[in-house]
Amino acid sequence: MNNTIIMGEGFFIIDEISFTLLEEEERGTVFALQDDLLYLFVSNSTQEGSFADSIRIIDVQQPENPEIVGKYDLDKNDWVVDFKIKDNIAYILKQISFSRGINWTVTLLNITNPSNPVELGISTVETAISFVFGLGSWSLVNHENYTYVCTDFELIIFNTSNPSLPEKVANYTSTGGELHISNEYLYLVSSGVKIYSLMNPVNPLFLGEVNTTKNIVARSDLYGNYIINAFWYYGIQIYNCTDPYHPTICWDFDFPDNEFFPEGTIHDVEIIGDKLFTGANRLNVFDLSDLQKVKRITRLRIGDKYIDRLEVSEDYIYLTAWRRFKIYSYKENNLPRNIGIGISVGVPVLIVASLLIRRIRSQ
Repeated sequence: MNNTIIMGEGFFIIDEISFTLLEEEERGTVFALQDDLLYLFVSNSTQEGSFADSIRIIDVQQPENPEIVGKYDLDKNDWVVDFKIKDNIAYILKQISFSRGINWTVTLLNITNPSNPVELGISTVETAISFVFGLGSWSLVNHENYTYVCTDFELIIFNTSNPSLPEKVANYTSTGGELHISNEYLYLVSSGVKIYSLMNPVNPLFLGEVNTTKNIVARSDLYGNYIINAFWYYGIQIYNCTDPYHPTICWDFDFPDNEFFPEGTIHDVEIIGDKLFTGANRLNVFDLSDLQKVKRITRLRIGDKYIDRLEVSEDYIYLTAWRRFKIYSYKENNLPRNIGIGISVGVPVLIVASLLIRRIRSQ
């Protein structure tokens, strides 16, 4: 059990749940959690020349006893780089080979019956120029009957109204980054954020942007009209996008020098309620209830490996650390907040108060 407290603002109690789900030679990457089903990309480290095995669908209604209920087999050399779910259809962005460039496709999967996922359709094979196979700034997002894919240098739009025949309808030169959509706006997040109107979904109209000097973006997330942008080494920024023509930086956080790690300070982020979870060498939790005064409320180390990806529910954290799949229960202890001071201060004060009471009683 690990307890931690930062600046007297509360702490989390974390417990690892023991279970056996993957074979010793198997490695996993958590990609999505929806309706008590976890989607895990699994590869076999002993298969020479093979990047992938399957996408496993795991029932986590009882997290203490997770159960594999279905799987979708991948072709040799497939590499899943993004995975989204909409209306019981999974949209899988796969890199499939590389020579001069990277070949990739979008696959649509019917997951209405998780025990028997059915492939519906595959887009045409596209080719993108990228420098690092499997690690570029690639992402996928859905909006109405369209799927938007961002590679290192392009934004490609598919009409997926017919899931059995995804059709490319537009492509634009673009920077790599992570895509988010909300209220007819498309957000392209990289070193800053670019905002587009989707009034015409096949011809996004640029509205505004805000840039930053930070770089090496790890992950981002959408929080109302705000974008949370986390950087591999250089902390977190929050962008106020209430005015899509003039987004602004409203919060900037840098990790102190003694928290620098060569493997990165943040690899993934997840927002649950008003809590921001970030994972890498440490698990950090930030309170977003006041975006003008965001506070880090937890910092702790989970296990002996850095966190690759994480998904968070109200009571559990599902993560892969060095591509090992793990589940942790967590709960927030509000005692320090109720006292109004942190444990590091509160405990000595309580001891002194107790001694004073005893002294008064003895007089």
